[in-house]
Amino acid sequence: MLPVIVGIEGVMLTPRERELFSRLQPAGYILFSRNITDYELTRELTDELRALTEGQDEPIIAIDQEGGRVVRTADIAVQHPSAAELCATEDDSLITRAAYYNAQCLHTLGVNTNFAPVLDIASPHANALPSRCWGADSQAVTSWAGVWNRAHTRAGIATCGKHFPGMGLAECDPHFDLPVLHGTRDAFLAEASIPFNALMPELPSMMIAHVLIPEIDPVLPTSLSPALVQDFLRAQLGYEGIIFTDDLCMGAIAKQYTPAESVALALRAGCDLPLVCHQACEHLEAIAEAVSRLPEDIMEEVERRINAFRFPLAARPPMSFIAWHDYLADNREFNSLIPSLSTPAPGSPVQDY
Repeated sequence: MLPVIVGIEGVMLTPRERELFSRLQPAGYILFSRNITDYELTRELTDELRALTEGQDEPIIAIDQEGGRVVRTADIAVQHPSAAELCATEDDSLITRAAYYNAQCLHTLGVNTNFAPVLDIASPHANALPSRCWGADSQAVTSWAGVWNRAHTRAGIATCGKHFPGMGLAECDPHFDLPVLHGTRDAFLAEASIPFNALMPELPSMMIAHVLIPEIDPVLPTSLSPALVQDFLRAQLGYEGIIFTDDLCMGAIAKQYTPAESVALALRAGCDLPLVCHQACEHLEAIAEAVSRLPEDIMEEVERRINAFRFPLAARPPMSFIAWHDYLADNREFNSLIPSLSTPAPGSPVQDY
């Protein structure tokens, strides 16, 4: 098993992807809008990914399906309200229903992991987060994101709190450049990291942000930093779940490191599953070579945590044609109950993938 989550280029696997995935056995995959243009084709794609996976455990088949401007299913007529719209209702029952409709769609598409909820605290900065956050203070984020997370988990989809240790105050978008934040561990624990810490017992996975925090590590971005991942999140906070990186193809990382370099650094830092979301086939051989040189004790721990995460994952059978169209109608009716927010948000690649 290759400890990496890889992106797929189209609505079906190419012969090159099929050969590489079968031989190198990535632990999982991530779907984007480019992969989801037809309900039945998408399920055929996820079924094939399962068929290529050796052993008894499910591959991780993940998605960023937050709601609002980060929804990957628009081409198959599935939208979901944003976190900002849902928390503005201050209604637990509506948030619970939103999480259910989200999970129901993912189940039938063959997706078992959702990279949500966002646990960053909203700020006025022009980064990638506006409208994606559950509030402007740690208590609101913890409360409303917690309601959504518990409902989504009960509906059978694994969740992921992101982006640790909290990047709401970042002044640039990591898709383009590496943000620099300032603060000690104690400073982050006093506000930005509270939602992560509070929800940690119910989060099977977390995702590490791409930011530089000089007071914690003056050299390495947080996603590649042992001081942040191993010393802070693992040792100090005691988190035992699986740890993903954000996409290593983002400008924040890719401007300085090749995917093979950043994957190896992330695994050394204490992460379990780095994400390589774009043009993955160009890099998988080099990544596999870099991973093969890592110390055995690191890889044993990574494999143990990945297996523990993958063991309970499962996809339900796809809906019938009639059931799918009933779902679309029910989801549209529910969405009409949630008032839209017209707050402008700066453009970011995150909403276009």
